[in-house]
Amino acid sequence: MYEEKKIAMGMTLIDRINYSQLIKKELEYLRTIKDKSIGIISMTARKSNGLRSLPRRAAMGFTAINFLVTEIEQARDCLLALDGQVEYILIDIEEKQNISLISEARRIVKTSKVMTCKPNDATIESCDLLIRHHYNDELEDRSVLVIGSGNLSTKIALRLAERQANVHLHSRSYQKTAQIAECLNLILPKFSKPIQAINKPEKKYNIIVSFLSAEEIIGEGYLPLLDEHSLVIDGGIHNFKSTFIKEALEKGITCYRLDVRIAFLYYLLLLSHEVESFFTHVMGRIEYQDKGYHLVSGGIIGRMGDIIVDKVMKPTQVVGIADGLGGVKSESRYSQEEKNKAVEILKKLGGHSG
Repeated sequence: MYEEKKIAMGMTLIDRINYSQLIKKELEYLRTIKDKSIGIISMTARKSNGLRSLPRRAAMGFTAINFLVTEIEQARDCLLALDGQVEYILIDIEEKQNISLISEARRIVKTSKVMTCKPNDATIESCDLLIRHHYNDELEDRSVLVIGSGNLSTKIALRLAERQANVHLHSRSYQKTAQIAECLNLILPKFSKPIQAINKPEKKYNIIVSFLSAEEIIGEGYLPLLDEHSLVIDGGIHNFKSTFIKEALEKGITCYRLDVRIAFLYYLLLLSHEVESFFTHVMGRIEYQDKGYHLVSGGIIGRMGDIIVDKVMKPTQVVGIADGLGGVKSESRYSQEEKNKAVEILKKLGGHSG
């Protein structure tokens, strides 16, 4: 009965066996690695694709195997197979379909630690890093054509405009593109160059970035917009026609299919020693009742008279004295008692102050 249901959903017994073998193969690889193990499950809106294994990732003593699912049954099979076999299971929290992966993970997983991740944000980080690397972090006044009007194209347009690039936004719907550009310009820093919505690209561009959900939609008509020093990034994967890629490479244009592994570190931030150390050693409030003062650090809003330091555990710097409203008192407003406390602490820290 269970397998009949699978077949009715388009997932045959053969599919399930193949998926099981795919997951097993990736787990076997992890057993050969001494790193801490991670299994990442993300979802795509393209329902036609079956379960896929994505390239493995490694950084900071972690190695991750990665699975892209399109249906809830594929996700459940992954969760059941990974639970207890990896230390962490990272779940795509972005709802690209009317399915809650995180709810299923919290229901199914009993042993591994479940955490959330945002693949779209990692994709933007990867794209940003790639462009900065290619141009030696000099993007001021570079002309950029961003193709698409979805989550990713919108985010990268904003990011590049903030880096002082001249950004043009283009999609199949000029009306929607114009609305998006208007919204983005409302939140750009005051003196940034505005993002421009365009109906038909006609000028030359240093960079073309595409984040479309359709395959092979960008053709040779875009080649006149580029020269041999231009950069093309296929962020949507298979957005460009093969004829475009062939002629672009012959012209000497640099073409990339975006590899999001560049930003694997972004996934690991919450697991990193540095972040853990911030929450345990930097951020906090320590009360010294016997000494008559309290220390605060790490963004915690201190009460009136609290001493703000660079870190609560073994501080090295006095930033100031809290005004009780989220700010720092000016030294002219220090009471004599506060001056004495500040001097006493500074002596202990070797005279370092903000």
